[in-house]
Amino acid sequence: MMIFRTGKTLLLRILQNFLSGDLFWARLRGLFLLFVTAAASILIAAWFVVEKLTLWRIWNDIGFPLVVIALFILLIAYILVERYEEKAKPLKILWYTAVFFIVVGPLSWVEFTYIQPFLNGESIFRYLILPLAALISAFLSGARYIQDIHNIGSYALAVLYLLSSFCGIRYPKIKVSDKYVAGVGKNRLDRIGGPGYISIGPGNAILTERLHGPAGVYSAGKFFISRFESIVSALNLDDQHGLIPAVSAVTKDGIMVTVKDVRFRYRVWSDHRETNTAAGRSLTNPYPFTVRAIRSLTYNRTVSTTGPNTWHEMVKGVISGAISEYIAKHQLDQITAPRYTDGNARKEISDQLGTLATREKLKDAGAQLLWCDIGHFEVDNKAVSDQRIDTWKAGWIGNADVTRAYGEAQRNAYQEIGHAEAQAEILMSIVHAFDDIDLAKDEKDRSIRNIVLVRTAQVLEALSTTTGEQTSDKDTKKDGKKP
Repeated sequence: MMIFRTGKTLLLRILQNFLSGDLFWARLRGLFLLFVTAAASILIAAWFVVEKLTLWRIWNDIGFPLVVIALFILLIAYILVERYEEKAKPLKILWYTAVFFIVVGPLSWVEFTYIQPFLNGESIFRYLILPLAALISAFLSGARYIQDIHNIGSYALAVLYLLSSFCGIRYPKIKVSDKYVAGVGKNRLDRIGGPGYISIGPGNAILTERLHGPAGVYSAGKFFISRFESIVSALNLDDQHGLIPAVSAVTKDGIMVTVKDVRFRYRVWSDHRETNTAAGRSLTNPYPFTVRAIRSLTYNRTVSTTGPNTWHEMVKGVISGAISEYIAKHQLDQITAPRYTDGNARKEISDQLGTLATREKLKDAGAQLLWCDIGHFEVDNKAVSDQRIDTWKAGWIGNADVTRAYGEAQRNAYQEIGHAEAQAEILMSIVHAFDDIDLAKDEKDRSIRNIVLVRTAQVLEALSTTTGEQTSDKDTKKDGKKP
């Protein structure tokens, strides 16, 4: 019983590989088609021909034509690949044609020289036409169906796809590099999908999917993808640089503020906050990533009026949203006023971009933010800017007026002190003058009067000089000119 189950399982697996397998199984299917066509032709010939069929007759009328047709199909496949998928080189096409005739020529010479002249009886070649026509018609109809369901403009690509997927002839090859964009090339792997070979360069990764969901994520190396597996997206694993020209939002007090020239760097999420540690980026793994991140940045894309956004646009949207959220929760002076000492707006925005909520949003987009530089703030309303300048100017003017008034008060005080000291000196000089002069009795009254008049004249002259200087200073203040 166990042997029966094992044999049944093995037989079912062989049958499944024969029907849907690639590489060896696909080539086996191609040979099986030739065998079925030959067997059908022989059965029809045995039904209608009376005489016995010999092996040489079967080879000459059915086997040899099928071999030549198979070689001709190979030649057509190579020429179509060169013409539609690679850079068409006439020398290569001539080389393929020469190889075909080099192989078919000797076979035909041996056939028509040593085999056909010695055959007797009725030819059965005409019985090959019907099975061969049925096979070719079914094949061409299948190619037309493939062209229709995949919306391919070139019928030749559909023929090539059917040859490679069913018979294993001339599998397509594609190279994924930094400039590769999935789904826009002229290769069968781009337009339809596998089977085929994919060569991925360092620092790149692709995501493939089948009809019912994701199939696999591939990075640097050479891989073979099977039938019904197509490339959905290709990604550059290098650090990416982004620029947001402007982010506008309304502050808590209702004023529109714009943050300009926001620059940032990001990469594919790798489950590690630090990117240069042994757990993250290393010499053995210079481009770490997770399968979940590749799938997230492919399938979690947002949609705008112009269609699905790119991965770069998604990351820009998360960063712009965090900046807008910060502006909406703060007043204008808290963001842009130079006298705001309770915090640094740029540092607080950078801290907000590093919070768990923002990192989760970036993780949903398959991205990890490495660095962000907040540009400069601008107020869109010019009246607000002018009012802030006037307020700032009024403060400086007020401080200047206070300083000037204090200087004027000190100047007036020093002048009063100077006047008092000058009067005291004059009185003291009069007293000393009386002490120094020895007057006669008959001239005493006249001399005292002369001394008093002279000193009074000096005091009046000094007072008139001081008053003139004060008047000149006042006029200068009014005119705004120096004396």
